Amino acid sequence: MITLETFRTHRHSPRNIVDDPDVLVIRRGYRVRLHGDHNAQPWEIWRSINIARLHALDYQSTQRVVFTGNSSLLLHGIPTWSTNSWIEAWPSKTVLHLRPFPAVRHRQTVVPGTPVISRSRPPRTIVHIGGLEAESPIEAVVRLALNEQPRDAFVALCMATHALTHFDRFKLEESRRRCEQTRREMLEELSRFSSHHGFPRAKALIEATDGGCDNIFEAAVLWVVRTLYPGEVVTQFEIHGRYGHYFGDIVIPALHLIIETDGVSKLSLPRSDGLSAEHVWMRRQQDLINLGWNIFRVSWADLEDFAALRRAIASHLGIRRLPPSSECARIWALPSAECDGPKRRIHTKRHRSASFVGADDQPDSGFGSPIPVLARSPAASEQQ
Repeated sequence: MITLETFRTHRHSPRNIVDDPDVLVIRRGYRVRLHGDHNAQPWEIWRSINIARLHALDYQSTQRVVFTGNSSLLLHGIPTWSTNSWIEAWPSKTVLHLRPFPAVRHRQTVVPGTPVISRSRPPRTIVHIGGLEAESPIEAVVRLALNEQPRDAFVALCMATHALTHFDRFKLEESRRRCEQTRREMLEELSRFSSHHGFPRAKALIEATDGGCDNIFEAAVLWVVRTLYPGEVVTQFEIHGRYGHYFGDIVIPALHLIIETDGVSKLSLPRSDGLSAEHVWMRRQQDLINLGWNIFRVSWADLEDFAALRRAIASHLGIRRLPPSSECARIWALPSAECDGPKRRIHTKRHRSASFVGADDQPDSGFGSPIPVLARSPAASEQQ
């Protein structure tokens, strides 16, 4: 875990601090050194620098500030889609007029600069975290649902629900009951903004939220599915097979379809039974096929083009015309360039493997670029 060592600097500060390349300038007069960062991933560096920026703003501000929205969720340890969101705060006296925070270079990782946004509405519930003040996660995600782009808001809603409910796939009934309670709390908070222009979409996003998503990757894929399919969609769907007990990431029971999100960790977990992770993965897949399930796999690389991914999923759901129902269409909007540009998150240059792709696995040509389904049950193939 990365920890921060802070330095309040001025023109008389010791040269061994000012000239040390490992002491990073967050803002004039405020520097930090990272500890425990030698094997850290780039997004962990970004997160640490952004937390340091919150501390710098609080330290240098002449008035009380309470962090809101994405900044609040950052302090609460709730991941969001944006790796480098702007800093959001409610000032107790006057509007914040501050220059953006400068970019920070840490070895090979560059954390882009970010602006400071001043919020006018004071939070109702304030939580103290590490010496800073932040609004509650419920207020923060409702704020995002009203004001942010649908994908980013939906991911934040799912991750907040997952964290607040301590979702446990091995205690599904209890976890889902807590999710419903959290949803009610979000809708109650949202009811205070019934005249807001974003109210209808925010309500649809909250109603579609699912705390069963383990990470932002799964939440982003679920968002795409929810923009297409109005029926029952279940996360962490329990399946008993011949060789094991499985949990489908995103499952549409009526279509007997499992949408699997293939993160790196799934093929890198250590095994105690002598079997390779890849072997276990293939055996699991065959077991599910034998049970009659169709499997559609999505990788991080597919999230580089949400429009193409949505067309591919629509094809496998049997949807031949877009947009679908009005409720689904309400929560869809292609992420903007500013939202999804190179400064906003880490992009992947990996390409999907075509090792298991068959001719009938390609989506309808009218739905854009081909994204393969890796496995289809024999029963499903006969029905086509």
